[in-house]
Amino acid sequence: MKRANLLLITAVLLMPQMAMADDTPTNAMAASNPTATPQTVSLYDQGLAASQANDFQKALPLFEQALRNDPNNPDILNMLAHAQRKIGLIDESIANYKKALELRPKFPEAHEYLGEAYMQAAMREVETLKNYGNDGKEELEDLSGDIKEETQKL
Repeated sequence: MKRANLLLITAVLLMPQMAMADDTPTNAMAASNPTATPQTVSLYDQGLAASQANDFQKALPLFEQALRNDPNNPDILNMLAHAQRKIGLIDESIANYKKALELRPKFPEAHEYLGEAYMQAAMREVETLKNYGNDGKEELEDLSGDIKEETQKL
């Protein structure tokens, strides 16, 4: 468990060094999934538009409804996870990114977003340790040392 958290925190520290890409996907679900129904494509497009406007509360139910229509669509799963992550539903988003990647293992956008979700999860754990005060001080120091050690390997 400690190793997994270390990897997550290391990824968080690397983020500023990485080129920052636009966080809103632009691929057209209909192009990658020609069997999607017009209703599903419309829901997805509405969700995508809401996401691009940073209205993730509006996007979430649209992607959920699209997913009910097409439960094995990796594009919908990816965007549902994206909306979930943006409103703080980190664990749910990780599960949906993983489902998307099971369906389409070579899905760079989902891999990127999954990494971002892991970083958010890692930061949540760091904050938890900080909130423990002296009870979490040793673990936080250990984790910080491990992060420093791992980042020096880059």
